[in-house]
Amino acid sequence: NQDYLVSTKLGQDSSLHLVADGMGGYDCGDIASKIVGDSYVYGLSRNMSIEDATREASNNIQIERRNLGVAKIGSTVAGVLICGMKATIFWAGDSRVYLFRNKEQLFQTEDHSILNELSRKRKLSFEERERYGHIITRSIMGNPDDKVDTCEMTLQEGDELLICSDGLYNDCPIDYLIDTLREDRFDIDKQNDGFTDNHSLIYISL
Repeated sequence: NQDYLVSTKLGQDSSLHLVADGMGGYDCGDIASKIVGDSYVYGLSRNMSIEDATREASNNIQIERRNLGVAKIGSTVAGVLICGMKATIFWAGDSRVYLFRNKEQLFQTEDHSILNELSRKRKLSFEERERYGHIITRSIMGNPDDKVDTCEMTLQEGDELLICSDGLYNDCPIDYLIDTLREDRFDIDKQNDGFTDNHSLIYISL
């Protein structure tokens, strides 16, 4: 499993929740996802901005890439920094953050992927979805232009946040997943055989 999860307090009323997914097809995805996750913990616990923490993660990936002697190494990231009832959502790649309010989906991050870019222009065939389904257009790879998108949200009591890698939502409908989580009926261990890829999630109910 090349996913790496973070769910930790940073202060009295702040916390960081994050899923990083090492990129398939590249070297050492499990190492890349851990570097990215730990870099955000290091940076944000020291009051860095999201942008500076992203640069920290990118620099650390670049160093590790050289140490390992590999051509490419990288990871997606999807995270939520919660301070009081304010949330900063950030992401790169196709790991996602969802926000639900009153049992309705209020927000979903937009994938950085070939599939998403093409689907904005035209309807895609099944063959195209199969061909381009795992090609992402952004990640943390140790490049100078590595960046994340961000979104600021004001949370309310009763809100639910779901952070997950693409291996989860590709094989498990989100509506079904969130319903079973609410009712405490979701048993990922029993459903593992039904998944075809790494799959991880963090569920937060405020």
